Amino acid sequence: NISGIHLDLSSIDSIHEFVKQINASKKKLDIIILNAGVALPKARKTASGQEEMFIVNYLSNFILLNLLLQKQLIANTNAIPRIIFVSSDSHQGSSYIDYEEFGKYIDYGVSKGMNYYSYYKLVLNTLAVELSRRLNSDKVKFGVNVICPGPVNTNIIKEAPWLLRKVLGGIFTIIFKKPSDAAKAVVYMAISGDYEGKTTEYLHMFNRKRMDEKVYIPEEGKKLWEASLQIWSSIDPKAISIN
Repeated sequence: NISGIHLDLSSIDSIHEFVKQINASKKKLDIIILNAGVALPKARKTASGQEEMFIVNYLSNFILLNLLLQKQLIANTNAIPRIIFVSSDSHQGSSYIDYEEFGKYIDYGVSKGMNYYSYYKLVLNTLAVELSRRLNSDKVKFGVNVICPGPVNTNIIKEAPWLLRKVLGGIFTIIFKKPSDAAKAVVYMAISGDYEGKTTEYLHMFNRKRMDEKVYIPEEGKKLWEASLQIWSSIDPKAISIN
């Protein structure tokens, strides 16, 4: 049985409404797969004043998880609940998080937008590791893991300039996986006994590997958490964070 609840990660109001509906349903979430992402050819401001790639690809994940955890909506009576961040191996080698620009609206074009996509994946992975630290200080209570399903032929380039869209679309069709095939590794990480009680694991398609070493630095995780909470608090009067 499948039921859908609308969620727009570019809208903070939509996130609150989504959590409200989950709470009203009296159901708990035992598997969360954070898959949403956008790749834009130029900067676009959202209603909260944040740039769309920043809020969709990163900040809204921070907000959504904090709200769900605050209301104790992530739980499983039979097993450890799992939180999976769908990322990209393109995060490898991205720069350290720039806290001078973090969360600020900055105009950019196509080339910078491509760099931001990889950069925000590094930020997202840093969040995953820090979240696991905060939730699993004494023992593993939540499995917080990261996966790159590999190159996938999605419609993520739908807003690219026409010529670039045609070129990339041809490459995507020939070389990249269909979403139904790429999803298999994600499903494996979500339900396999191999990941029972595991946290901060990284799966590149079906291969375990290390993420960029920067994401494991405790000081970086703490700085990211505090900066994210500060931005959230400045744009949302209902902001509230787990410790």
